[in-house]
Amino acid sequence: MKTIYTLFLAFTSAAAFAQQTISFETSEGYQPGTLNQQNGWEVTEGSGGFLLNQVVSNEKASAGSFSFKNAFEPSFNDQFLPIFGASKIFDVPQGFANFTITYDVLATEQQGSDFEFTLFAIDGNEEYVPVAGVGIENRGYIYLIKDVNYGILYAEAEWTPNQWVAIKIEVTADAIKYYVNNVLEKTIDNYTDLEIAGFTMLHNNYGGNAYYDNFVITSGSLGTTPVKNPSFAVYPNPVQATVSIALPSNVVLAEAAFYTITGQKVLQTNRSENIDISALAAGTYFLKGSTTDGTSFAKKIIKR
Repeated sequence: MKTIYTLFLAFTSAAAFAQQTISFETSEGYQPGTLNQQNGWEVTEGSGGFLLNQVVSNEKASAGSFSFKNAFEPSFNDQFLPIFGASKIFDVPQGFANFTITYDVLATEQQGSDFEFTLFAIDGNEEYVPVAGVGIENRGYIYLIKDVNYGILYAEAEWTPNQWVAIKIEVTADAIKYYVNNVLEKTIDNYTDLEIAGFTMLHNNYGGNAYYDNFVITSGSLGTTPVKNPSFAVYPNPVQATVSIALPSNVVLAEAAFYTITGQKVLQTNRSENIDISALAAGTYFLKGSTTDGTSFAKKIIKR
């Protein structure tokens, strides 16, 4: 069997928003086929490259004509944890004081894979931690993530194969509320108080497929305090030898680090200009930086 690398969530580009809808339609710039690199999405990478059947599909949809198909991967073994699927990281991390995401999910069969949706943050140790999440468990149950160790609670609601389930997650400074089909299932304490970096849709490859559609993402915190992340830039990009970071006026870089898409830190610097990356292999990297005033930013880089 092929080997598989755990999905590492490369930073992608998404405009700052008060509300965003993702329904994988052609009107939004999506095309049928692999979701990888469409509108900033990235899918799991295996030993032979990015997986090919994590796709925009017209097989099922709860809104419009298309959805994301989180498909079974017959070339790989089953996995202990959900690692097959897709990820999206917000270019501007979203505040945890007033964040809501809704979406629809449909799984095709029981006694197959567990399908897990997770909102995640990046903590002070550069570790990815869950902020909240919902799992479509293979026995017909629905579970809710309750802590940074991926501990779970079970919802009262269950799911039926080939029927859409509506999920809503509300995150505030004090609490996380989970809704299933418009019914409040659980309210738990906010156990991270960290900004939301992005989200994933993953499965553990025991069989069956899931479809995700009709995402509506609302971040009320941006309504009063816009984050002007576009003032951070890297150039040139793509790059062959040296890259520079353009900073806002009177802002000083504290440090920056370059990571591979498999999560390996390959370079760290406190320079903002003429950073020599000529020794790095060609490929995709992401740069995560921080400034002396405490602002953080992230950019995706293509090394030629």
